[in-house]
Amino acid sequence: MKVAVNFLLVAGCFTSVQAFAQIDEPDINADCVKAGIYASAGKVAYQQGEFAKAREVFRNQVAWSEFCHKPQDQIATAYNNIALTYIRQGNYRKAKAWLMLAPADKKSQYNLSQIQPKLDALPKPESAAGEYWQYAGYGSWNLVDVKAEEAQFKIDFSGQYMGQMSLYYGPNIGEFSVVTAIKDNHAVYHEADDASVGEGQCTVEMNFADENVRLHTTGDCGFGHNVQAEGEFVRVTP
Repeated sequence: MKVAVNFLLVAGCFTSVQAFAQIDEPDINADCVKAGIYASAGKVAYQQGEFAKAREVFRNQVAWSEFCHKPQDQIATAYNNIALTYIRQGNYRKAKAWLMLAPADKKSQYNLSQIQPKLDALPKPESAAGEYWQYAGYGSWNLVDVKAEEAQFKIDFSGQYMGQMSLYYGPNIGEFSVVTAIKDNHAVYHEADDASVGEGQCTVEMNFADENVRLHTTGDCGFGHNVQAEGEFVRVTP
């Protein structure tokens, strides 16, 4: 089946941002022009078949579109632009993750309908091993990475909090790593398993399904401010 990809669009009207006293307003206004610049540059790379390069440029389009509060249809276009790069490379789960950030958008609905047969044809995962995403904002994702290690699994969590000025100052981050068994689709991370975490007591429960994992944290894991290992992460590989 040939997957139609007809919705590569450029979005980026120039928007003024009125807040953010830490940085002079003229600097922010100038930086908000970047959304349109990245959209155009990404389109060029995409049309040249440089999909990985286009994706990174479109990721900047997403970040600045969200930061500068562009209209929702323009932000959805930026999501779709990234999804199309994954579609071209046959990474349908990752494409779906981006499309589901704006599920009511007509472009998202169309592109999702085009890849749904490909998604339906994917084999059922044989284990919990894989990569799982949760959107953090500004084009970034929290990550749970699960790798099989003999009778156990190595589970790595990498989370971030994209604060109001994170495009200038960077995100707050937090992570943990554990090697453990997954029994009845359930695994637990205890702070004592990872000496790199702070002194607070911390437990993260992980419940796996074929297409997602749900995390729930009890206690203080010593992550950066507002970083949480919480909620649903969608499978994006294999």
